[in-house]
Amino acid sequence: MYKITRTATLKNASFVPKAIGWGKEMSGFINKNYPGFNVTLGVEMFGKTAIHWTYQAKSLAELEAANTKLLQDQKYWAMIESGKDFWVEGSLKDTIVMLVE
Repeated sequence: MYKITRTATLKNASFVPKAIGWGKEMSGFINKNYPGFNVTLGVEMFGKTAIHWTYQAKSLAELEAANTKLLQDQKYWAMIESGKDFWVEGSLKDTIVMLVE
């Protein structure tokens, strides 16, 4: 099992409410159209002002298949475009952790 976290830093704290709304919409879209991922949304509480999306995948192959589908999903990219003004350019970071049980 793999835990995937995507983090993006907001330009400033005034974007938090809009970014949360946008992030919930994005999470809902992924959860509806990409079954089994159960994306959750969080806001970093201390330090930088950042939004975190987290989900789990059973395998790297499952993650690769979802990413391949996302690359072709025009609605997903339109949603990404609609939120582009919130984020510090270059701040997006993906982390994949293999869970050890």
